Amino acid sequence: MEKLDWIAFEPALEGGSRARGFLLSFAAALAASPASAREQPDWVARLRAVAVQNRTKCETASRQTFVAAAHVLADLVKQGWAVKRTRAGVKVAKPATESDLEQLRTRIRAQLHAERDAQLRQPATQEFIKEMERRRLHKDGFSTIFSLMRDGSELAGSIQAAPQLPAEEHVAALSGCVQPYFQFVSENGVCEHTGFRLIDIWRYFRHTWASPYKSVPGRSMMALVRDAAAPCHPIVGIAAISSAAVAVSVRDEFLGWTGEAVIARMKDSPSKALAAWLTRTLNGSVDEIYRIDFLEDRTLTPAEVNAPTEATVSRLAAVAETARADHHRYMQSADYKKNGKAGPNTEEDWLAQARTPLFRSKRAGELAGLLNARRVIQRITGGGCTSSNLPAIAADSEGRDAVTRLVRRAKSERVGTAIADLTVCGAIPPYNELLAGKLVSLLMVSPQVTCEYRKRYGKSPSVIASSMAGRDVVRPADLVYVGTTSLYGQRPSQYDRIVFSLGDVGGSVSEELRYRYLGKTKGIGTFQFGDETVSELARLLAQSKKGQRINSVFGEGVNPRLRKIRDGLELLGLDSNIFLDHGAPRLVYGVDLARNTADFVIGFATTASPLIPAKTKDAGQEMVRWWLSRWVMARVQRDDVLVRIAEQRLTHPIRHAARVLRVGEPARSLFDE
Repeated sequence: MEKLDWIAFEPALEGGSRARGFLLSFAAALAASPASAREQPDWVARLRAVAVQNRTKCETASRQTFVAAAHVLADLVKQGWAVKRTRAGVKVAKPATESDLEQLRTRIRAQLHAERDAQLRQPATQEFIKEMERRRLHKDGFSTIFSLMRDGSELAGSIQAAPQLPAEEHVAALSGCVQPYFQFVSENGVCEHTGFRLIDIWRYFRHTWASPYKSVPGRSMMALVRDAAAPCHPIVGIAAISSAAVAVSVRDEFLGWTGEAVIARMKDSPSKALAAWLTRTLNGSVDEIYRIDFLEDRTLTPAEVNAPTEATVSRLAAVAETARADHHRYMQSADYKKNGKAGPNTEEDWLAQARTPLFRSKRAGELAGLLNARRVIQRITGGGCTSSNLPAIAADSEGRDAVTRLVRRAKSERVGTAIADLTVCGAIPPYNELLAGKLVSLLMVSPQVTCEYRKRYGKSPSVIASSMAGRDVVRPADLVYVGTTSLYGQRPSQYDRIVFSLGDVGGSVSEELRYRYLGKTKGIGTFQFGDETVSELARLLAQSKKGQRINSVFGEGVNPRLRKIRDGLELLGLDSNIFLDHGAPRLVYGVDLARNTADFVIGFATTASPLIPAKTKDAGQEMVRWWLSRWVMARVQRDDVLVRIAEQRLTHPIRHAARVLRVGEPARSLFDE
């Protein structure tokens, strides 16, 4: 048995002897909580509620600290951490590291289920599920969400005859049994077969996932994969692509999206094209930032834009700091909204947004960095960039810093438009037994998706860029890369062995769409902390001397939830690096959709060269054929698979695995293959 590494859990309870006593008692009660994973979350929640009732007995200065600490400690225990009370105080220990894949999966499921179950207990969620499962009249008959689940016994019966046919007829036979197709979810879209809103169908099945359902900021495009071979066209799988995470180290290294990669290129293979990119990125970035107010108040002069000095940079940095402080002091969320105005933002709206303290701070800070880069490059080169002086820039420490900033700037222009994350992707029972998750994964990188993405967002202004420019800034919506992470930190995963030859759609047989394994995340995240805990940490931050510095306003910074938890833990006096490490690193995969992905995402290339042209017909149908021949044919020849499919019946009482779990029912996973 692995020895636990005990860590002191000592929140900063200012003069709070009574608060410390209550926390010690709470820790002792937690240590005695049942070991059963099924009982533990409810038990811990009850203990926490009792403990928090003692807040009024705590010293005034320590009350909110005690409440926040109690919530953090309870969440850690629900995530499998050990806790004990000692003479020295409270100590906690991370769950032991599993070497066995199934043990690892069991732990990760338990960690995810803690927050998911809390969500499923919410009255609004319960009412939504009941409404979806309630019979309703549509057209000539009644329907429920169960109408969109395929009866497993019927499916097993229809597909089991395929292996008995001649080999050349296998795929054709299966094509008559399962006929998947895409349906994108729109705000007002309605299912013609049941009358349900498409977004509600998607949301219902999303609640069957191991993790809680949360909305994501930025762009998000949801899709259903449905089966035309059965009545009501049941759901084969669900998926969503969303705005990509700003920083994923293994992805950025793969794409060459790092200062180190560009600096190495400047040293090893300097070129006119690279020098032109450096100049184009710097000049374009400076020109895009709204700066009239800086000229008006003499923070900046027109001459200094072209020939900045250290004093120029210092003044802008000071303005950025002052404006950021004003934002935190006077911030009102209404200042960052359109006050009920319908329609797209006008130039007046963008100008007003640009002049808010938040974006004045961002503009001043970004301009300070860019003008400093210009100052440094002018110092090194004596003028502009050429292929001959690129090595000199790369050899200078300030020059390397300047290049790194320009890489970050180039990345910021494409991270929200040229790449996306596949944030939801999986099959719905009984199709999971046919490995339909692989089909959904492949369909989500098809030309149908890239065309829909361009249609939806090709004319949409970038909120951050437009707020920085004080006018509409529209980036091209040309998807050239889709990234994703696998739930479990060990292979194989759903995304392994997805390799689609472009020869199947009239392209070169030497080219392919492939989910490439890139590495693992660092295992840092926030899913281990519940929404109540985040609220209590935010309340603690608001009561502190510095005040609440994260207001969840778009543009304030990436991942406000992470920053609230990190700042809250640090204010408690706890090491955030320890407690944000959830011990479940995820596998990172990526799919190139263009021949020149790396050059396009950094701006070396201004036009993408897609692997499958948008006008290619029947790409989705060929992907379905690939899935049927590559995966389904082998599965239907296994008796155990057919038995598991047949078990998913729609007879009453319905125990179909696609039904949303009631809290307390035995856990199941849609990700196992």
